[in-house]
Amino acid sequence: MLEEISDIKKDIEEYIEVKFDLLRLQTAENISRILSSSVSIVIAAGLMCIILLFLSFAAGYLFASLLNSNGLGFLCVAGFYGLILAILMVFRKKIIQRPIIKAVVKLFFPKSGDNEKDPQ
Repeated sequence: MLEEISDIKKDIEEYIEVKFDLLRLQTAENISRILSSSVSIVIAAGLMCIILLFLSFAAGYLFASLLNSNGLGFLCVAGFYGLILAILMVFRKKIIQRPIIKAVVKLFFPKSGDNEKDPQ
């Protein structure tokens, strides 16, 4: 009887250790996935900003040559960005907030199985 209780106690201790190890591994996996996604996003955003900067200069000089005025050429580019900003402000929940919320939730709560189908 005492031997069975001792075995049960050992099994419970092993179970707790295994569950704790599993929790640590899942936490490490989630942290590494979040960090790698964040670094990838920062690098991609930085490169996109540089590309956008050079494309903006190119468009500004293109419009400047078409309009024979540097000021008007760059004003056209600024107006374009102002229009984009206005559209983003009007539709910010649909275009920005909801996708970011979904992405963050997906990072923190990934699906447990790869074979699960997405309900439609």
